Amino acid sequence: MNAINHHFFETNMGGLLALRLLARAIGFGLLLLAALVPICALALLLTSAGPEGLLALGPAGWASLAAGLVLPSGIALLALCWLTQRRELAELRAALLRQGQASDSRQLALQALVAETREQTALLQEQARLLLGQLSIGKRQADTTQALMTETRLERLVAEWDMTGRELAAVMAAMWRLVFGWRTPEGPEGQPSVELPLPAGPELGLAILRLLPATPEEMARFEVDERFVRQAAHYRAIFRSFLDRVPETGPVNRALFLDMVQGRLDARLALLPRPNHAAIIAPQTLAAE
Repeated sequence: MNAINHHFFETNMGGLLALRLLARAIGFGLLLLAALVPICALALLLTSAGPEGLLALGPAGWASLAAGLVLPSGIALLALCWLTQRRELAELRAALLRQGQASDSRQLALQALVAETREQTALLQEQARLLLGQLSIGKRQADTTQALMTETRLERLVAEWDMTGRELAAVMAAMWRLVFGWRTPEGPEGQPSVELPLPAGPELGLAILRLLPATPEEMARFEVDERFVRQAAHYRAIFRSFLDRVPETGPVNRALFLDMVQGRLDARLALLPRPNHAAIIAPQTLAAE
């Protein structure tokens, strides 16, 4: 169907072009005839009557003859101007049509570019949303990992404190045995001595706290065995070694352990003199230690 319409359009355009050429040829012939007729009349007049016949025409004849000679040229000039103007108008119209088509093409290209830009913007927004989701997931994973690390550190710290507490309990038991001994003295009526039981749990540390003076002045006057001083130094070394691994801030910090019975006992034992390692302790007295 499109091919038939295109053929019919080309046929009509060819016919119109032929008619235009024929009309232009007929018009040119008539114009040439109109220009030759006055010239032939003037030549015939000059041939038959001579210059006297030309003078005998008078002003009206001269005007008619001049009009006959000039009018075809004027008409030809007007026709030429009209054709030139029409050709220029046709070319201007074609240029305007081409500009309109170019503007339409640019508008279509601009619309396609705007649509593509919108699609890219939507794609970037979707990518940004996915990236934000991934960042939130990563933040939650980091928070979970940090919480697990904190919980692991707390569990490890609790396990270390359990082991340290056992060591401190053994040292406190040795200090308590140095003060009270292992057995009770024999009774006046031949009653046998019995083994002294150790205080249970926190009572052991509180018992040692009650034995020691609370001020440096009283501690300076306090008589203490060298074996007790060495055990106190050992106690403080164990407690301080554990305390160095405890963070200063957080749910479980150094202040928490310093406020326990073990921490208060460490502060009280700090008032004792330093151990004299040059002093020699008799071997038979080491059993109580």
